[in-house]
Amino acid sequence: MNSSPILDLAGLTLEVNHLARGVRFYSQVLGLDLVRHDEAAGVAEFAVNPHQTLTLWQPVTRQANDARLAPLRPRGASHIHYAWQIELDDLEPSKALLDAHGLEWQEINLGTEDRPDWTLYFFDPFGHGLELRAVDRADARQPHFPPMPIQRPAHALPVMGLREVALAFSDYAAMKERLPRAYGFALAKEQEDRDFAQFTLGPQPEPDGNGTPRRWLYAWDPQVGLADMLGGDHALVRFYADVDAVAEAVKAAGLPSVQDEQGLAVRDPEGHVFEFVAP
Repeated sequence: MNSSPILDLAGLTLEVNHLARGVRFYSQVLGLDLVRHDEAAGVAEFAVNPHQTLTLWQPVTRQANDARLAPLRPRGASHIHYAWQIELDDLEPSKALLDAHGLEWQEINLGTEDRPDWTLYFFDPFGHGLELRAVDRADARQPHFPPMPIQRPAHALPVMGLREVALAFSDYAAMKERLPRAYGFALAKEQEDRDFAQFTLGPQPEPDGNGTPRRWLYAWDPQVGLADMLGGDHALVRFYADVDAVAEAVKAAGLPSVQDEQGLAVRDPEGHVFEFVAP
C-alpha cells in the first residue's frame, strides 16, 4: 500500500454572518487565542494550539476574504460539523461549562456498552455543529502533531485541538474515488448503512474511535448525521502534507489550484477548497 502524503489537520475556516459575535463565542466558550481581527476584511483568526488554527470569515460583497486564494473562489464552511479533542477526564466538567454558557448539548456513546466512547455535541451561534471527543494521549495511533493540554481560562472548554471535519458531497461515489486519487487521502472505512466515508489524516488508514488521537476527514452525501448535524458545504480546510506529492496528483487530476511558497490550494469539483502546507 502506498503511503498517503496527508499528514495531519492544520486548520478550518468557518463562515459567519456576524464577525464580532463569532469572536466573542470562540474566545469565551472555547478560550481560543485571537491572533488577527480585521473587521474590514471580515476575518478573525485564532490559534488553537501551536500547530492548528480556526478562522472566521464574514462575507463582504465584491471583496475576497483572502486575496491569495481569490482565483479559487473560496468561502468559509457553512453549517459544518467538526470535532475537538479533549482529555477523557474533562468530558464531565465540560457539561457544566456548556450549561454555564447557556448551550444545549447532547451526549452520545460512539462505542459499545462494554467499551464506551462518549462524546458531547452542541452548536455555535451560526449553526456549525461542534463535538467534544475524548482522546487517550497514550494511544499508539498518534497524529503528526500529538495533542497536548492547553491552559484555557476557567470559563472555557478545555479543548486541546481540532480532531475532525465532516464535509458533504452531492456525488458520493465520485468523491470516494477522487479524494484518494487526486489528493492522496487514505480511505479507512465506510459505514454499511449510509453513505459515510472516513479518511485517516495520516500515512496509512487506521481504525477510528475508542480514544485514538488520530485526526480525520469524514465525507458523506447531504444528510443529517448524529445530533442533527450536517456535513459542511463549500468548506475551506487546511492539511499538513507532502505538498509536492499532492501537487503532482492534483496536476494529473486537472484540478484548479494555486501554489506558492505558502503551500498548495485546490478547488474541489464540489466547491470545497483544500489547502496543503508543509509541517
